[in-house]
Amino acid sequence: MDYKTALNILEIEYTTDLTLKNLTKQYRKLALKHHPDKNGNTSESNEKFKQLNESYTFLKREMKNLNTPDFDVENEMESDDNLNAFVYFDILKLFMKHILEGNYNDIISKIVTEIVGGATTISLKLFEDLDKDTALNIYMFLSKQRSILHLNNTILEKIREIVIQKYDNVQLYKLNPGFNDLFNNNVYKLYIDCNLYLVPLWYNELYFDGSGCEIIVVCEPELPKNITIDDDNNIYYVIELNLDNDIPNMIRNNTDINFNMCDIDFSIPISEIYMKKEQYYTIKNRGLSKIKNDIYDISEKADINIKIIMK
Repeated sequence: MDYKTALNILEIEYTTDLTLKNLTKQYRKLALKHHPDKNGNTSESNEKFKQLNESYTFLKREMKNLNTPDFDVENEMESDDNLNAFVYFDILKLFMKHILEGNYNDIISKIVTEIVGGATTISLKLFEDLDKDTALNIYMFLSKQRSILHLNNTILEKIREIVIQKYDNVQLYKLNPGFNDLFNNNVYKLYIDCNLYLVPLWYNELYFDGSGCEIIVVCEPELPKNITIDDDNNIYYVIELNLDNDIPNMIRNNTDINFNMCDIDFSIPISEIYMKKEQYYTIKNRGLSKIKNDIYDISEKADINIKIIMK
């Protein structure tokens, strides 16, 4: 294991100013997404999970050797090298604690665990003892992390309906924009009681003040299978290349790896690609608009991270 390989496996950009906090967050996110318990417990999923754990352990040791300032900030679980032994729900609990800083409690942990694990029927009774903020925190967390938690839209829709039913002073709207809407900075015109609210579709969630109520708009974009978006609006785009055909043709014809995203052409110089099974290439500042305090500010763009898979 070397530093660059470990970063690639954990999908962390090589030039990132890495902290233990960011490393731990990324590890837990990928560990949830690729945990064998949620991926058929196949040999492939077990191998992927093992690679994630080895990479995380390696990078953490490197940071310790370099005396990284925040090394002891959070080390609840990963002080044990045997990460492969940790079950899915151990990681889920720690991931929630990290994401829901300031709002995390045992009630949220219990309900989210029951929903994700499919151990309970989603009903009004499940939420009957919760205050508004706690119920909304649960919905927002599940909505934002739905892809890594393997949640389907039916589950989220049931929870949304319960929140609306339970709280009279909350109006919760869900939008399903396409990827083009996000990339092209499209704004949705939401009319409520003759009032117009302009919703920038590249935000995951937005809050507006209504007449005597709180308006919450959640965007759950419908993305192509080879595209995901992280919390900072960075795009992750997967390209698959055939070792027998694609690569020899590119070398023979001296062409780059070309692809199109929302009618914009991008290219990756073939000279910067390694002959390895998986690797990452980052296109800086050409992706989605960044999340800003001014929600309509589109002056800065996030990155496009390309995952290149050779088969």
